[in-house]
Amino acid sequence: MIPIGSDVHKGRCLMAEMESGGKVKMLPPLECTREAWLQRLAELPPEAEIALEVSTSGYFVMSVLEEAGWRERAHWIHTAGVDSLRKQKSDRLDARRLARKLAAHTVDPMPEAWFPPAPIRHLRLLARQRCRLARMRALTRNRLSSLVQMHGLRPPHPAVSLRGREWILQQGLPGPVVQCFEQWWRVHDFLDQERDLSEKHLAAHAAQFIEVQRLATIPGIGHMLAAVIWGEIGALDRFPRADALVNATGMVASLYQSAEVTIQGPITRQGSAWLRWAFITAANCLTHSKSPLGQRYWRLRRHKQPNVAKTAVACSVARCAYGVLKHGEPFQAERWGRRSGKLEP
Repeated sequence: MIPIGSDVHKGRCLMAEMESGGKVKMLPPLECTREAWLQRLAELPPEAEIALEVSTSGYFVMSVLEEAGWRERAHWIHTAGVDSLRKQKSDRLDARRLARKLAAHTVDPMPEAWFPPAPIRHLRLLARQRCRLARMRALTRNRLSSLVQMHGLRPPHPAVSLRGREWILQQGLPGPVVQCFEQWWRVHDFLDQERDLSEKHLAAHAAQFIEVQRLATIPGIGHMLAAVIWGEIGALDRFPRADALVNATGMVASLYQSAEVTIQGPITRQGSAWLRWAFITAANCLTHSKSPLGQRYWRLRRHKQPNVAKTAVACSVARCAYGVLKHGEPFQAERWGRRSGKLEP
């Protein structure tokens, strides 16, 4: 193997190659474009392997490497915190360090990230896009509510409805205030249409995944959350058991242990934020249902805070999702919902 480290940025990329004698040499820099990368890959020897940092530009380069057939020889590396104590940092040093770490990868494995295949990448992109549009629409509705409260109005209907708009326009407000209301209404209508269009695109793309349909059978998870969850998981073989999936969401309690001292703190939040949001949203829906998972929330509420109980229910939903995906069957309450989402009754 010939290890090559690449420090990727938006404009250019620096590459360092480790020679047989252990010396690291710098390769000529190249522009971060598809054509430049394909030309450079054609010049590299077939024994070369490339290490990249996890970043937005690294995401683009990984897709180019996959297109060129270098997927098995590419490593997408988490470098946050690995070299936090170093006092010198530059692009050349980063490329050299990546090459040295890749050379010792068999002895000291690097924290390598999982790069999803193209169908999962597209599903993840569409799901996140739809969620972002929904958030922007919610911010617009909140801004309209703030304007209504700012001017002491008490409309009998929601401010975004037709009757609410007509009632506000009849209150004789100053011209600048009316202009602000009309602008926010136009923004809300535009985002409403774009959200519906994004949801149609997501539903059409998610129809090819049977896993999305199985996840949608779990209480609290609809077709939207099912698409988000499967887009973030991508491949179940990355998680050997249900607890590994729960750990990947960052919903487990942090732990500090030294000698006789053991302290459990808040959740770690180390993992996919989108996956954690999806399971917490499902737990919020379950608090109003009569399913076994919803009943578990109210049992926990007898001696725990609401957020702690919701997080525990979200972990149970994650375990149910693991069981549904592992066994390839729709959700069965008597099998997975009876004992907090365990795999076996």
